[in-house]
Amino acid sequence: MRTKIIIICFLFSVCGLSAQETYAFAERDSVMHLDVYKPAKPNGYTIVHVFGGGFVGGYRIKKWDADYCRQLADSGFTAVAIDYRLGLRGVKNVGLKTIDALEQAIYMAVEDCSAAVAYIVTHSAEVGIDPQKIIIEGSSAGAITALMTDYARCNGLPCAAALPDNWTPAAIVAYSGAIFSRQGKPKWGNDKKLQEVQKVQEGQGGQEVSRGARDAAPTLMFHGTADKLVPYKQIELGKTGLYGSSAIAKQMKKQNIPYQIHRYTDLGHEVSIGGPLTADVLCLFVRQFIQEKRKLHIDTTIRDDAYPPSEFSKISAKDIYK
Repeated sequence: MRTKIIIICFLFSVCGLSAQETYAFAERDSVMHLDVYKPAKPNGYTIVHVFGGGFVGGYRIKKWDADYCRQLADSGFTAVAIDYRLGLRGVKNVGLKTIDALEQAIYMAVEDCSAAVAYIVTHSAEVGIDPQKIIIEGSSAGAITALMTDYARCNGLPCAAALPDNWTPAAIVAYSGAIFSRQGKPKWGNDKKLQEVQKVQEGQGGQEVSRGARDAAPTLMFHGTADKLVPYKQIELGKTGLYGSSAIAKQMKKQNIPYQIHRYTDLGHEVSIGGPLTADVLCLFVRQFIQEKRKLHIDTTIRDDAYPPSEFSKISAKDIYK
């Protein structure tokens, strides 16, 4: 869809003047849009931001999400906030009895995220981005969507079919995310396609590793160890499970996929809105994992007593799905 709606907003910040443009990228039950926040001093990278809300709420132009995208633009990134369908609206008591509804909601979000990414890749000249420098980032349900988009791409799942052939995200960034799997612990691609593990070497800031499963993107994860909404470890029933950041890191290490994880001891779901607090970590990750192409496993445990209190601190599934 080539319909384009231009909304020029002048946003004054410490870095100067930035412009916001809105594009229509798909039509489902309604027209879906994405907002592009252009930096005054671009660093060449684009971050596709996927909002959170438990697949029941949230919106790309919600104040928190819009402010965060402006902060990303202030830091030099082109920020792209996207729409996606909320597949759990009206579903109550999400749990084992509604696992099919959760799976469907995740796949719907991945389908829409893939369509948004495909749009900006196809129209990269018009939007003004480098299609090879796109990072997919999300918070909570958005983090699940970001992680699942690359997971689905690597495993050839239909929900990611809209992504361009031979295109790979520069990285995935997830604040309190997880991966849904019906085949047990997550694997990125067919194990037979894994490259031979080369000699492991110690590198500054982490352990050097060989290239990972197929072309899985390097991944940066943040998660509170006491998260009651999105599991920090995993929830399993047979081979069906929702695997949180800790479980993902373990599997990525086994498959030699570059990753960095920040584990926040005793914190809950407030970590999902930690994007504005972790700009320095993000910028260092971009330099080490993307620009320098280092194949690292970095695992950091943090006790952050200064983390600001939030309404999300003790939130659980019972609070969302009533």
